[in-house]
Amino acid sequence: MTVGRARENGGAHDERGHRGRTLRLVFCAAAIFASVPAAAGPTGLAVIPTTDLVRFHQVNVVLQNGNTTVDGRHAFFRDVEPVPQLEVGLPWNIEGGIDVAPADPPGEYRPFFNLKWTMLAEDYRVPAVAIGVTQLGPGFSPAGFVVASKTLNYDEIEYQKFQAHHRNLRLHGIRAHAGVLQVGALTHAMLGCDVELSEHFILWADWISGAKNALSLAGVVVFDRQNSLFVALLRENDENRLSGVLFNFTHTFDW
Repeated sequence: MTVGRARENGGAHDERGHRGRTLRLVFCAAAIFASVPAAAGPTGLAVIPTTDLVRFHQVNVVLQNGNTTVDGRHAFFRDVEPVPQLEVGLPWNIEGGIDVAPADPPGEYRPFFNLKWTMLAEDYRVPAVAIGVTQLGPGFSPAGFVVASKTLNYDEIEYQKFQAHHRNLRLHGIRAHAGVLQVGALTHAMLGCDVELSEHFILWADWISGAKNALSLAGVVVFDRQNSLFVALLRENDENRLSGVLFNFTHTFDW
């Protein structure tokens, strides 16, 4: 579930020029509009978590580039640093995950663990709410978060479910997300939105506060109920240019 490593501070870029290595945590996702277990894909946006979960009895196998840098000797197309991830749907609205990522890029690959619990389901007036922890492993900075997700056109979508003559004219969801991320002594704000433009394409935008963290714009292609791909453009908050590109492919298995 990770797109990079959480950072406790906004230190200078390392000598390899990995500008794309911001506080992007675990949470990439081709999340379909409802704040319930996701129908396909991982369970967050490009740089922030959402309240979506992998369904119970399903497993997401994810592969993405750990290095998102777009220029220099260590651009992502020269130094990919693949990051494999595994996300498992557990009972009681819980999702667990394990990622294998460089603790000291580009080497020293080590595992770390993630856990998320959606404690409140979305309703007409109430957003879904989830809490979680991530990067629990040696060499990484542990982090915790709380996030809320609300479908802005929830009433219209629920009403449409009862209209037989609208069965072939399904409304697409528009969601907003907001939360707080704690990494060490630092607290960061998180904002995001996702718009389901069709059954096979979703648009995301999300952001984490902090100079070395990022704003992202992503497009998600949902091929079917098992496979999805997203590409995200990243801009670090202290830069006025494109600073990274993130690719993520997810396959969902039943168990």
